[in-house]
Amino acid sequence: MKTDFKFSNLCGTVYRKGNLVFTPDGNSILSPVGNRVTLFDLVNNKTETLPFENKRDIRRLALSPNGNLLLSVDELGQTQLVNFRKRTVLHYFNFKDKVRDIQFSPDGKYFVVGLGRNVEIWRSPGFTREFAPFELHRRLAGHHDDITHISWSPDSRFFLTSAKDMTTKIFSVDPIEDFVPTTLSGHRSSVVGAWFAKDMRAIYTVSDDGAVCVRRFRPRGIEENLVFGEFPRDESGKRVPTLWFTEHRHYAMLSARVQSASFNPTTSLLVLGFASGVFGIWEMPEFNKIHSLSISRKKINTIAINPSGEWLAFGSAKLGQLLVW
Repeated sequence: MKTDFKFSNLCGTVYRKGNLVFTPDGNSILSPVGNRVTLFDLVNNKTETLPFENKRDIRRLALSPNGNLLLSVDELGQTQLVNFRKRTVLHYFNFKDKVRDIQFSPDGKYFVVGLGRNVEIWRSPGFTREFAPFELHRRLAGHHDDITHISWSPDSRFFLTSAKDMTTKIFSVDPIEDFVPTTLSGHRSSVVGAWFAKDMRAIYTVSDDGAVCVRRFRPRGIEENLVFGEFPRDESGKRVPTLWFTEHRHYAMLSARVQSASFNPTTSLLVLGFASGVFGIWEMPEFNKIHSLSISRKKINTIAINPSGEWLAFGSAKLGQLLVW
C-alpha cells in the first residue's frame, strides 16, 4: 500500500487577497490563495500549488526578474525566501511590520520594502542556503502616512514610493551627487501608484479619485524636457537647477474610486481598476482611452500586466475572483 503521499494541488478559491505576479516569460501567473501560492499556466491551462505555506494569509508576492527567487510575505511581515525553480524554501525572515509593498529592481540586485511610512532597501540574496542571506542596504523615510505602492526606474538607480499622504517621492538606491529625494505633490487624494516612462522622460502618478498626472523633468526656466538621471551642468561646472512639473492632469471621469492600477512601460498602457468592478485601459502620455469593461460587481483589488502587455490579470478579494483577459 502506498503511504508516501505528497501535496499535489489546492482546489477551490483561486484568489484571496494580495497582489498578482506574472512570471518573466509572461505565460504564467502567481496568485496568493490564503497562506499558499498557486501557479496558473495560461498557455497550457494547468495549475500548480507550490509546496510551501506561510503561517498567515499572504499579503505580498515578489518574483525576481530572472525568475529564480520568490518572496512570499504574510500579514505580519513574516517572509519566506523561495527558490522558485526548485520549489524549495531557502530562508525565513521577519520584517516585524506589515509590508505595504515589495518590489525587486529590474537588474535583480536589490529589492525595496514599504513598511508603514518608511522604506528599506535590501540586497537580493543568492538562491542557495546561507546563514544570513538578507542584508540591509539603506533605510529611508519621508512620508507622513502609509506607503501604497513602489516602482523602479528602468536603470535600477531610482525608485518611486506612493503614499496615502497624497504625495510620491523619488529616492535613489545609492547617494548621488547633487541629488536629494524629491517630493511630487498636487493630488487631492491618496496616491494609488506612480511609474517612470520607459525613456525616463516622464513620471505618471494616479490617485484614487481618478486623477492622472503626467510629470516632466526640465531645467528651471527652460522649456526643454530632460532624461531623469542626467543632471546637466553649466560651462563653469556648476549643476543647473532642475525641477519636476505637472505637464498634464487627466481624469478618468468615472463615478467610482480607483482601487488598483498598473502600468506597462513597454506598451505605455495604463490600466485602472475601480470599486464598481469596472476597469479601463489608457495609452500614455496622451491618456487616450482604449477600452473599458465591467468584469465584476465588487471592487478590483489588484491588477497585473505581463511583460509583453498581452495578458491582463485582475483579482477581486470579495468574490475570490481571478480574471485573465
